[in-house]
Amino acid sequence: MKFIDLFSGIGGFRLGMEMAGHECVGHCEIDEFADKSYRAMHDVKGDEWYGSDIRAIKPGDLPEAECWCGGFPCQSFSVAGKRRGFEDMRGTLIFEVFRLAAERKPEILFLENVAGLLNHDGGRTFGTILCGLWELGYDVQWQVLNSKHFGVPQNRKRVFIIGYLGSGSGRKVLPIRQNGKEVDGIQRQYTNTLTTRYEGGQATGSYIVEGQQHAQEIKQLNQPKHSNPRIRRLTPRECFRLQGFPDEYFDRAAAVNSDSQLYKQAGNLVTVNVIYKIAKRL
Repeated sequence: MKFIDLFSGIGGFRLGMEMAGHECVGHCEIDEFADKSYRAMHDVKGDEWYGSDIRAIKPGDLPEAECWCGGFPCQSFSVAGKRRGFEDMRGTLIFEVFRLAAERKPEILFLENVAGLLNHDGGRTFGTILCGLWELGYDVQWQVLNSKHFGVPQNRKRVFIIGYLGSGSGRKVLPIRQNGKEVDGIQRQYTNTLTTRYEGGQATGSYIVEGQQHAQEIKQLNQPKHSNPRIRRLTPRECFRLQGFPDEYFDRAAAVNSDSQLYKQAGNLVTVNVIYKIAKRL
């Protein structure tokens, strides 16, 4: 299936979709540093479609594709930000997707955002998005999934939304279940503890606590508490690994961007493993 990678960042959606056998025919990304990493990591050819600002794209500009993917900007809905929602310009960019989809009508919309989107403004924000999709003719499925259930040691909850054009399609991608349980209800994995430090609403780095686990987890495991945990900052390479990117992809990005940009890009990524799992079911 052909897909367009909207709000692409450095291509978490792209890698997961391609691993599942789908073909990318273009991407849209406004951040020039992220786009530089994207092009290096995915070996983008000169004839592949590209748009820098979704607000400037006309429906006829887009190549033919059955699926549009996109982690639309989440800062205005995140608990780490000010949660201004649609008052923040970034929170309105989902309506640019609706504007383009109203004319081009892709068969599938595959979207992602922070889990806080569901309860933002008492649920009215998510209700507005659902109504917009329904008015465009899409049946909608959604589920909150946590990256820690997909093979990476990271506690990262995100809501994934699938819109199928036309009612009664019968295709069911979400919810994802294992052993009869929804994935987000599966018992947690026990790993070293990961955390992100925030100052003034901005992420300043990811850190790992080695040798000590949460008290509740230790009690459940009946293990003694280690007395001397070591705290250090994660390297950019480790941050990319936590999002499911192989080292060769990191090496390509590191060749064209600084560590500060790599940290930012890793923090904005969607976890590749989760995208792959969903993409296999599309």
